[in-house]
Amino acid sequence: MRTAMRVAQAALLGSGVLLLVLGAIIWTGNGDQLIGVHVLFGLVLVLSLWTITAISARSGVSAGTVALAAAWGALVIVMGLAQEALVPGTWHWTIQVLHVAISMGAIWWGRRLGQLIRRAQPAGTTAPPSRPPIVSPSLNSAKK
Repeated sequence: MRTAMRVAQAALLGSGVLLLVLGAIIWTGNGDQLIGVHVLFGLVLVLSLWTITAISARSGVSAGTVALAAAWGALVIVMGLAQEALVPGTWHWTIQVLHVAISMGAIWWGRRLGQLIRRAQPAGTTAPPSRPPIVSPSLNSAKK
């Protein structure tokens, strides 16, 4: 599960950086052709967050916190897809700023859940407990 968490957090942070860069290019009016790519990376961001929430739920993070983080991911999708229709005109920039803030909140949630997963593990434990080795019955009989 640790590898899945690392991959999910790397995807979350990587897509977040790319989204900021693409968003800045689109916002300046120089990259309308990049909107589809921006939406795709937005989905990667949210799917990464949801993966982290699933890992968090299995790791013992409180159900309320996990649910709030998952709902935040849904908010990112709704806000991203609806922002063009919200507050058109000269005040549309307020929605764009809100969109950036909500999206950065998704990254914050992913990082926060990572911290909560580490706290949920017993002290001194870095990996799930290992199972005892399975010994073949033929090996046991050969020792006799």
